[in-house]
Amino acid sequence: MLDESLLDKNRKYLVGVSGGVDSMALLDMLVKKAYNVIVVHYNYHFREDSDLDENLVRSYCQNHHLPFYVRQGDKKEYQKGNFEMLAREKRYAFYKEIGDLNGIDTIILGHHLNDHLETIVMQLQRHNTKGYLGIKEQSYVKNMHVVRPLLKLKKQQLIDYCTKNHLEYHEDYTNYDTRYTRNHVRHIDLKKYSEQELLEKASKHNKQYKKQQANLQQIYQEYDQNHFLYLDKLPTESLDQIIYYMLKKDIYPPLITENLVQEIIKQTHSQKPNIEISLPVNFVFIKKYNNIAVRKKEIDDTYYVKYESFYKDQQLHYFLTDQGHLHDGVFLSKEDFPIVIRCFKNGDTIKTSGGTKKVSRLFIDRKIPRDERKIWPIVENCHGEIILIPHIAKNIKYLYTKPNVFVIKYDTCK
Repeated sequence: MLDESLLDKNRKYLVGVSGGVDSMALLDMLVKKAYNVIVVHYNYHFREDSDLDENLVRSYCQNHHLPFYVRQGDKKEYQKGNFEMLAREKRYAFYKEIGDLNGIDTIILGHHLNDHLETIVMQLQRHNTKGYLGIKEQSYVKNMHVVRPLLKLKKQQLIDYCTKNHLEYHEDYTNYDTRYTRNHVRHIDLKKYSEQELLEKASKHNKQYKKQQANLQQIYQEYDQNHFLYLDKLPTESLDQIIYYMLKKDIYPPLITENLVQEIIKQTHSQKPNIEISLPVNFVFIKKYNNIAVRKKEIDDTYYVKYESFYKDQQLHYFLTDQGHLHDGVFLSKEDFPIVIRCFKNGDTIKTSGGTKKVSRLFIDRKIPRDERKIWPIVENCHGEIILIPHIAKNIKYLYTKPNVFVIKYDTCK
């Protein structure tokens, strides 16, 4: 029943187990086949009987001497927003954490054929048919390899397996609450479709999708080698993906908005032979007749940027964001603004826990190359006081508060 062509007995895996029929059947099959696994369970505490699920999985692991990790969620976290989306985000972050802790990069999940069909219907209803239809047997989420060896089995087959093997599982009663989108699809919408028609439609679509992706990979390789593309050779239906790929080679991805990509596409279709579009971080998108490319603007190394309040931003030598390494961050209150981020100047000093230090001496002590010193970001508060030199030093007044603003030197974050 288990698709072992996706697995390797010489490797160690995480297994995501909720306590439901699919994941319990999966775990039992893996154990009986002697795979080396670590079990992970996320208890959302969303239902009154959530602890029963956890205890069931824990008991199985104890009886079979399996390593078991559990993360306790907070019900309050899911009361606002989309529960399914938030739960998935928390769950995969937990998987990645435990995977990193144990040197494991692959997790096995118990998605089955019914899940695959439900996903196809949801995509069709949303007209979301540009990508892969349904659930992939293998994918990557948060840099983790996800394997689904039960995808060809129906849920009833898994129920039968548990019954035959006297394997206990718990039924989540919220799976029958049709207020949730997937449950509505599962219990109502799916009945309107023919299973065979859905599978044939998805198979035909996915063959075309894989062919399209292979073509895109060739285009990406061409751009990496030549640093430009011929516009008339590009597939129109994939132009947004190609533009995004070109931009993210040089620009911090969160700054690449859908509006920016669409504006570039609009301009590429313009009758004008020569077009130049300004991009974040002092780059430009260029169209010269039939050629398109992303180029860096020719600018001076000196810079001085003033911020009246915090917002995510990216410049040539740094980007401003709300998360990062402790040494790149500083806590800013309203009273600190406006702040200035500028390049180094001779005579700069900063008050540290070891006294007032010359910034030039700090650069020397840290063996920062001379050309790097000229462009290293210096952060000043509204009083003109240097409060942060990212990854080098922090003003003593700001040393013991949790950072909420991070200034990350650009060439260290690529």
